[in-house]
Amino acid sequence: MFNIIYSEFVKLKKSYILIVALFSGCVISGTIFITDMLRQRNELVSLTERVSFLEGRIVDIDRMSALFIYNIIFSLIAAYIFSREHTDKTANTLYAYSAGRMKIFFGKFITTCALIVFVYLIQVLTTYLSLYIEWGVLPSAKFISADIKVNICSILLQFLLMPIPILIANITRNIIVPIVYGLLGDVMVGLLLGAGANIYSQFCPLTLPILPFYHYHKGDPIDIVIVSGSAIITFSVFMLLCMYHYSKVDID
Repeated sequence: MFNIIYSEFVKLKKSYILIVALFSGCVISGTIFITDMLRQRNELVSLTERVSFLEGRIVDIDRMSALFIYNIIFSLIAAYIFSREHTDKTANTLYAYSAGRMKIFFGKFITTCALIVFVYLIQVLTTYLSLYIEWGVLPSAKFISADIKVNICSILLQFLLMPIPILIANITRNIIVPIVYGLLGDVMVGLLLGAGANIYSQFCPLTLPILPFYHYHKGDPIDIVIVSGSAIITFSVFMLLCMYHYSKVDID
């Protein structure tokens, strides 16, 4: 398994995916940083007001990244990792490995999850670094700890959704259709969460990775039964479909 994961990262070294992952982790925080730098502001704002402002900015960056960036980027990453061999016509070489198809599948899945963690990590680091450079102060340790926990919850929920773009990529054998799925998913999530995380929006599994930000930072109530059921059913169904399709698909 380790050799499969290592080989996947070696293949990614010469691709554009790592650059895309790095950029996607910086784009929202970088945009907010540049916008705030260009905007005139009162330099005599008190320390308490600065901390309160920073906490609001961090919440906005977290929420905007989850709403507008992650679904598209993670769909692209999953599609690239799972469809590249078919696009490059090297699938015969891949399946010539001594490892079974399921080991190859889970090696690719773990690689996808590792890149998701990488994007979240870059987003968190660039957010706090850019705001510290601009304002010279950081939020309280309590807020930072809570924000890290929220991002970890969001990461775990992202893992549960990955079988969806993976299945689409395996069936279509390209990256365009999964990206379209990610774009349409963002539109749907934006419409559902436009007025906050209400009870109806929680039935949609695509909203799962964003709900922790609304719950912990905005105070929107979360129905644990609905969210847990949606997460378990979505992951179980699509993961089983992925595994079945990957084990039965023709090489060519």
